[in-house]
Amino acid sequence: MTADGFLARLQVTARAHPRRLAVAGPGVALTHGELAERVAGMAVWLARAGMAAGTMAGVTLREDLAHLVVTLALLRLGCHQVTLGSHEPAAQRADIAARARVDVVVADDPGDALPGVALLLPDHDAAAAGAPGALPAASEAEALLVMTSSGTTGRPKLIPLRQAQLLAQSVRRAGLGAVRHRPVGLEHNNGMRFPLFALANGDTHVLAAASRSESLAATCARYRVDMLGLAPHQAESLLAARRDGAWPAVTRIDLAGAAPGDGLVRRLQAALTDQVFTLYGTSEVGSVARAGPADHAACPEGSGRVLPTAEVQVVDDSGAALPAGETGLLRLRTAGMAQGYLDDVEATARCFIDGWFQPGDLGRLLADGTLIVAGRADDMMVLGSINIFPAEIERAAAGFPGLGECTAFARRSLGLGDIPMLAATEVAPGSLDAAALLAHCRARLGLRAPRGIVVMAALPRNVAGKVMRHELTRG
Repeated sequence: MTADGFLARLQVTARAHPRRLAVAGPGVALTHGELAERVAGMAVWLARAGMAAGTMAGVTLREDLAHLVVTLALLRLGCHQVTLGSHEPAAQRADIAARARVDVVVADDPGDALPGVALLLPDHDAAAAGAPGALPAASEAEALLVMTSSGTTGRPKLIPLRQAQLLAQSVRRAGLGAVRHRPVGLEHNNGMRFPLFALANGDTHVLAAASRSESLAATCARYRVDMLGLAPHQAESLLAARRDGAWPAVTRIDLAGAAPGDGLVRRLQAALTDQVFTLYGTSEVGSVARAGPADHAACPEGSGRVLPTAEVQVVDDSGAALPAGETGLLRLRTAGMAQGYLDDVEATARCFIDGWFQPGDLGRLLADGTLIVAGRADDMMVLGSINIFPAEIERAAAGFPGLGECTAFARRSLGLGDIPMLAATEVAPGSLDAAALLAHCRARLGLRAPRGIVVMAALPRNVAGKVMRHELTRG
């Protein structure tokens, strides 16, 4: 076996901390050693079923523990894999399988089969009870885990990351929590990374099922979760559903996956805990910057300091570096970053430039090293000759009485260019005075203020919880 891989990491932790749990949840409490045994047993079963290094598996497994065991077993065998989520339409599952050149669908239901592709239904009981066998030698560091981007338009991008790259990314998530929970299943991109990075660092992952039948506060208290990972829309739901009762003192909140606008950090700190952190990164490069309570107090709009083994450069349209404090295109470089997309030469050439990844985000670096992300370049509005960033409008509106969530967007005008608008939800029906909110924004932003407020029941989001501005623009 190779010297390093996720299975090897489990075994190292098992030797150093025999009683430490790797995964926990309803009816589940497996130490790192016990999980390693399950993974090894499944790897032997899969090898006997014909899975070998270089085989591309499309994985459709609904139950998280089963999915985790199969994912780790495939990596150990040197097999490549991509998740074909059961929640996705059949046409999209088939499209991703074709693009990734899937050889075998590994699934838990015969109905998950795809035309012309072999189907394998893992027998977890047989894998656990079978006689131990020798695992074949494999270049497991080269095994690919293909992540699918959420995207807001068009087909998802396919991001191939080798096991070695994922392990390099996991270093930037070390020390963030001995017991971690994220209420997202492994069939989702971020739901998959979360347990992999926790296990690589010797920590405990609490399965998403733990908080499906009780509140997040109860789950965090029950399992003594010290790091709760949430997307901003999940944090908004947490606040909306919040009732009287203490938030577990041990549990801090990490926000990732989208920009936490609308004064979300401040509202979480006021209602639950002052230990709120935000994370900036992308699926292609992993974590880049992290901000904690002191960073939020010093620079509320900032994304914190750039993490070790990550670099950020701010450039103009020609690729020339800009001085500190000037806004430009962000370029990111990290240990373990992807090197391109699986089947999109054009997007690879556009986004991966001279060893850097350019996500299309605008931002600036302050002299003290604080990163401020202004938003996406294609979201920037140009009203006449005035550049307007959605984030500055959203920050101006944040905290206004009766305002729930909000997002700025543009209405196109042939004569004026982009007319800034604000879509908003209400804390309660009738609680928001839209005219007063407009006046509030004008007092703070002048000509960069929105020209109208669109009150909605909910903001349009994709499956990853990111607001789809283009849907608002079309309206």
